[in-house]
Amino acid sequence: MDQIISYILISLLIIVIPGPDFFIVASNTMKGSVKNGVMTALGICSGHVLYSAIAALGLIFILTSSYYAFITIKLLGAVYIAYLGVKTILNARKSHHIATSSDYPIRHINLFKSFRQGFMSTILNPKAILFYISILPQFVSKSEGSLKIIALSTLFIALVFIWFFLCSFLFTHIKKLFNQPTFKMVFDYVVGLVLIGLAISILKFER
Repeated sequence: MDQIISYILISLLIIVIPGPDFFIVASNTMKGSVKNGVMTALGICSGHVLYSAIAALGLIFILTSSYYAFITIKLLGAVYIAYLGVKTILNARKSHHIATSSDYPIRHINLFKSFRQGFMSTILNPKAILFYISILPQFVSKSEGSLKIIALSTLFIALVFIWFFLCSFLFTHIKKLFNQPTFKMVFDYVVGLVLIGLAISILKFER
């Protein structure tokens, strides 16, 4: 039981520290609706499902042991996150052209696009891979094997979804602040710069 509690606490610490996933969920929820935030969360979880399946099959070690495969994932991840950051900044000034109203207008952002952004953010994040080769194995003995990996991965993914599900509703409730075009522009600039900063940190990340 102590081991499970320790695993949950470590997992929560990893999950709640803001990273690319957090800011993409925030951005999609603010620009669209809670559905966009939840779909982004589902995309994030789908990325973790894929990595947990690879980990259960033992292939994650083959992937990370290849220098070129790891570097490729790192570079693609940095480029993708930086692209989202630059795109957010370029769109920031458009908020000044949004007329203020009693309710922040909901834009109909494609739900699949939100899902895809969440999925790609996780798949191309080397830190997500490292969870399955550095943190997870510490709670699995050789005798327990794949079933324990699947069980712990499922728990982690459930925690990920619950966290971002709650975040989506939280961001929805503060959307009234976006009645102010200047506030929205500043928010977009901040999110864009943070994403670019995270992209740089991914480039500097070492195994």
